[in-house]
Amino acid sequence: MKKILVITNGNIGDFVMASSALRLLRQGEPSAEISLIASIKIKPFIEKLNFADAVLYTDFSFARTILRQRADQILWFVKNYFRLKSANFDTCIFLDHSRFLAKAIALIGIKSLVGPSTWWCGDNIKNPNIKMLTHIADLPPNSDNFHMSQRYQTIIRIYLKTSNLAMPILPQTDDDLKNETSRILSRKKKFAITISWRGDDIKGNKRIYPVKYLIKIIQELSANFDIDFYLLGIQNSFKGAQEIISACRNLSITNLCGRTKLMHLKPIFEQTDLLISVDTGIIHIAAATNVNIIGLYGPILYNSLPMSHRAQILYVKQPCSPCHYSRTVLKIPCPYGGKPKCLSDITPQMVIEAAEKQLAAGSLKRLPITPKSIANVNCCHLNAEMV
Repeated sequence: MKKILVITNGNIGDFVMASSALRLLRQGEPSAEISLIASIKIKPFIEKLNFADAVLYTDFSFARTILRQRADQILWFVKNYFRLKSANFDTCIFLDHSRFLAKAIALIGIKSLVGPSTWWCGDNIKNPNIKMLTHIADLPPNSDNFHMSQRYQTIIRIYLKTSNLAMPILPQTDDDLKNETSRILSRKKKFAITISWRGDDIKGNKRIYPVKYLIKIIQELSANFDIDFYLLGIQNSFKGAQEIISACRNLSITNLCGRTKLMHLKPIFEQTDLLISVDTGIIHIAAATNVNIIGLYGPILYNSLPMSHRAQILYVKQPCSPCHYSRTVLKIPCPYGGKPKCLSDITPQMVIEAAEKQLAAGSLKRLPITPKSIANVNCCHLNAEMV
């Protein structure tokens, strides 16, 4: 029996985009024993999906200092070295860009190491782990314009020598979870809009939409439409959510920041009408459902758009954006500090107009979104299908 190890140690959004590749691998190698190295953050999803026969979870935090990160990684590898060594894997496939894991796996002695030719972001950046690979998947040079899900699938397609395609997949929502989510939402109004304004703040990669903008958006939309609003995020978004609620008295706003589990998110989007969100794991979970999406993009663009024909992207071009490679790899600080201009230039009125067009249709589930692209214009409205 063939034994395959897959490194997919990204965050929630990365895993959702990689799920299409994992699905493709399982279809192409139905009799193989597939093991994953994955983040503990996405354990609830993995346990419900038939991607792997075994999973080794990591709990690395990129919010810690470099020395603490490296100490955590080394300790994890020491603890799991013999387990990995004794598994006698035939092949290891890298769907992760970690330099540490690439070096660590090389010490195990797996004969076949499969990975990409280019780095995960930047223009024509060679994969620094390429010397460790025995099989190289040639990818386009400009990773910033090559969608991550396409990147992951291309690696698997080259490995399998197939041209098959797959879409991202999340676990099915069972009745108990559906009912529990309904109680959390307690919808009373005609429309339900979810909002996620705070993404990762790692290595200066700020994806935070101004709270004062959201207050204006909620107030104006509530003046014209019957809406329940739900604020989504982790615990560090709770304070900002309370600020929004305090400024929007007598409006129907529920603070769900830090109050929902990972498995609640998919049924939340299945039971609501529209998500307004920056680029974060939440938007990629939503893309795997039928909900309409207004994406607020700036630091990252093409390689991380939500894979949904119902996604409309608002993006205001800046000389320095998208800046994912320069800020996360080269560690060049944002010239605008904690208030990136690429996001603050997406005005409340732009978001309001996009939302009103959908709300005015009366039934968001049936509203077609027409792909539009305005070349060489400061404000671009893009559709995720165009990537």
